[in-house]
Amino acid sequence: MGVVLTIRESSHGLWCICSGPEILFDRLHFAHAIRLGRGLAREEHDSSGSAACVEMVCSEFNIPLVQYADTAGVRAASVA
Repeated sequence: MGVVLTIRESSHGLWCICSGPEILFDRLHFAHAIRLGRGLAREEHDSSGSAACVEMVCSEFNIPLVQYADTAGVRAASVA
């Protein structure tokens, strides 16, 4: 997998977008965090051609939100 962005609950009911341990954006409302995360993954995929995905991370489970993969040179998106 190329780029994996995670959306995690931050402080005071707000959310953050992370790439590995690094916080890219913090103090976002839930819907904005999802839209921004999906947009960042799409931009990364479009500019580099590498696979990119966004997951929402909870304490008990992860929910995949979108995955961009290069399938035989054709852009493919899978949205949950």
